[in-house]
Amino acid sequence: MKTAACVLALAACVCAGARGPLRVAFVGDPQVDNETELGYARASIYRELRERGDLDLVIILGDLVNDDVRLLAPSKASLDSLPCPWAAVPGNHDRDMYGKKRGQVVSLDGTVDEDRPRDMASYSRIIGAPDTTFVTGGVRFILMDDVRLQGKAHYEGGFREDQKAWLRGVLAQTPAEQLAVCCVHIPFHEFAAQDSLRTLLAAHPNLLLMCGHTHTAARFLTEIDGREVEEVLAGASCGTFWRGPKGPDGIPDALMGCGAPRGYYIADFRRKGYSLRFKAVGRQDGLSAWVKDGDRLVLNIYGGSSEGTAQVRYKGSGGWIDIPRKEEVAPEVLTGIARNRTLAKEGVRASRNPEYIPLLTRKSPHTWSGKLPGSIAPDTEIRVRYRDRSMRFQERATVSAHP
Repeated sequence: MKTAACVLALAACVCAGARGPLRVAFVGDPQVDNETELGYARASIYRELRERGDLDLVIILGDLVNDDVRLLAPSKASLDSLPCPWAAVPGNHDRDMYGKKRGQVVSLDGTVDEDRPRDMASYSRIIGAPDTTFVTGGVRFILMDDVRLQGKAHYEGGFREDQKAWLRGVLAQTPAEQLAVCCVHIPFHEFAAQDSLRTLLAAHPNLLLMCGHTHTAARFLTEIDGREVEEVLAGASCGTFWRGPKGPDGIPDALMGCGAPRGYYIADFRRKGYSLRFKAVGRQDGLSAWVKDGDRLVLNIYGGSSEGTAQVRYKGSGGWIDIPRKEEVAPEVLTGIARNRTLAKEGVRASRNPEYIPLLTRKSPHTWSGKLPGSIAPDTEIRVRYRDRSMRFQERATVSAHP
């Protein structure tokens, strides 16, 4: 049960906090749809979390499964194999649906009732309480179900009145100096009742908001009661629904629509704050670099924030060069869209090809681009320096030709 995992987290993570920062992985949307995709998750995100050896806690930000609650138990078994405690919030796809999916009944008790609203029966029994809170490593974690049903199948982001009362009580009991990390599935900025939400959150001065759902990585600041609060969209560990060309490991590339690879965030919590970084599953790079027309550089910094600054340096640059933040379609997405066009075969729709990734020409929230004082060629090695209030790093990258 998730609640049992949280109790273990208190014992394990407090000890971890004594030897250094509390290290937590925030993982969005494994969202497995069948046994094949469960195998992908086991061989990639769950294996990586199990083998890291440096985590004190893992928090899943919803959508363990994709409507088929029969996959909740084997997903839990994979999480139970981690060497650290874990907890989860439910997503909109983690609910019994009481209808049929591809002709099969997907509620655990075999109920077929097309008029019965989706509920949390299987999730609550297998994973645990939809809403929970605990303190570990000096940090208050608040995990909540924010999928508010609208009729039988529709939903919106928000809390019920009883949840609001519960959250109000939790925040009232949290010391003002203690960081409260609020974890949900649907992003806070998508809530239907923004005024009500902001009034609730304004009761505590020290907040971090973590969420999943969008299958994109993004970080930005939201003003609450005159304060800037960071909201993190953790991306999806399934990427774009386990689709795309397979790598040498047999797992689909599944590029996200923002141009980031499948990934998750790592947070290090210390006494005086926290730091963040984006971790691509199975990879060590945190960005890509592209050149267009010889002198326009585009950086896709996967974990970048709306307030982030980027600089580059390379042989002959004469020092560090500022690259302004500019949202544009990520070059990886443009490459993926071009590749999709080659998949169409006579008599077969490209979208039915498992290598097809449904990508759109939408601007990415983590691109920086600008003119360089001189030209550079593809395959040039550059150094990138990035920083914002909770993330900073330097990394080498090899420039690719912009599509």
